Amino acid sequence: MKIKLTNILLLLGLLLLSTASIKAQTVNSLHLKGNYFLIDNDVVNHAYKLSFKSNNQVIISTDEDTSGLWQWHSQEQVYIRLNQPLIQYEIPIAEHETHVYQVTALTINTATRGQDNQYIQHMQIWHKEEQKELSAYTQTNSAVFVKQRQLQKWPTQLVNKTWEIEYIDEVTHADTPWFKAPSTASVTFNADGTGSIQHWDNTQSELVWKIKGKRLILHYQSGTNSIKYVLRVLDYFDDIGLRFVAKQKNKTTQKSQWLHGLMVEKQDVTLTHEQVVGQWHISGRFHDYYSDHVAIANIAHTASKWSIDSRGQLYREKLDHPELGTVLNCPDDSCYISCQFYYELLARKGNTLYVNFYFYSEFYPQGPLKMQGKRIVKVERQDQLGIDAFSESFLGYTNMTLESEGTSTPYFFSMMPTPDGHAVSEVTTPKGTGTFSVIDGKLHTYIDQQEMIFEMMHFDRDEFAVCQYSAGESCNTGRTGVFKFGHNAGPSPQ
Repeated sequence: MKIKLTNILLLLGLLLLSTASIKAQTVNSLHLKGNYFLIDNDVVNHAYKLSFKSNNQVIISTDEDTSGLWQWHSQEQVYIRLNQPLIQYEIPIAEHETHVYQVTALTINTATRGQDNQYIQHMQIWHKEEQKELSAYTQTNSAVFVKQRQLQKWPTQLVNKTWEIEYIDEVTHADTPWFKAPSTASVTFNADGTGSIQHWDNTQSELVWKIKGKRLILHYQSGTNSIKYVLRVLDYFDDIGLRFVAKQKNKTTQKSQWLHGLMVEKQDVTLTHEQVVGQWHISGRFHDYYSDHVAIANIAHTASKWSIDSRGQLYREKLDHPELGTVLNCPDDSCYISCQFYYELLARKGNTLYVNFYFYSEFYPQGPLKMQGKRIVKVERQDQLGIDAFSESFLGYTNMTLESEGTSTPYFFSMMPTPDGHAVSEVTTPKGTGTFSVIDGKLHTYIDQQEMIFEMMHFDRDEFAVCQYSAGESCNTGRTGVFKFGHNAGPSPQ
């Protein structure tokens, strides 16, 4: 009798667990029905639209549509296997050998919807000519996963203002038919549903617009193409602008793409000398702008001259020498400008600047400079110049020379990305090639099975003093030295 009762209790327990599991899956399934957006923070303008069905089917839309099957990988992660891989890009390796980088699956963290999180793209490298897989890897990116119903309403004050909108325009050049680049444009909305667009080349076209539900629908002409641009608000920032997710359809070619971007209300502002001087941080990189009109990229990289042009824009140029490469000052008359960089201030809040960034570049050495497109960048400006500790931000591809105790030793630091999104940090000296890391603001190099630690003591524009010692020691027992940069910018102005 006891055995029978135990069996009954066991069966009831299993039944309850099974019911709870089914309920949990049902709740998860219900939560994932409908349309969602996956906004990639690490890849400029990249977005997915995901339409989840109750039968575990999903439609994935980017530049093209494909279907897939989805299932819960865990309580917070959903795994999507694509029925047809999505092509990201192709690289020609040699004659009759082209490598195609394809997305085969996605793993999405659904726990923090509408907030920054991570997702995984499952990738494969495909041999196009031989039709076979060469390798597979995963790539983890930062993203926002949000339900379409959670997107916000459009502001009512669009009219009679000028807005800078990303990816509304496209740059082309008649003598370079293979080149295309997305670009911002200035848009003015009228109360009667019309408006105007000022394109990258200062031409203008008419606009027809309307708000339907949570969608801002734009119809306009871009070159010879008729465009329909449907934007939805992801979030607002700084009472200045908004971030959007959009479907852009070229009605001439019938091609569509999903993307995300920024839309900023243009203020009546221009840059001043005082606003420029300081350190500008943009997407993990920075420039130091000194009062003597010298700009230096990531403290150790190229130096250039800066100025404010007649339109109140920050202007920099890249000056190249046929033998010496990029130089600050030309030693003879053989230098030429290979790039021109412009920063147009759109809006400002405190030390946060929203800037329309664009540049002109050559397609071949000493060729004509051509527009490469415009985009909105967020600049965090600070008064402090230089650095007070080591960081990986300036060791990505850097040459420095260490002078210590009468010797001069060249160092080359590199951080080479791998296909899976990671990086290999290498350092090369006359002693050999090893690895490096930055821990608590200190540089650790590992060469020929020997670890050396460097601490920064004092920074100047063209060099910084360090103490160096072996593992287990400290600055008290080490020796001093100076890392010198090769950009020839000279010491900081007094």
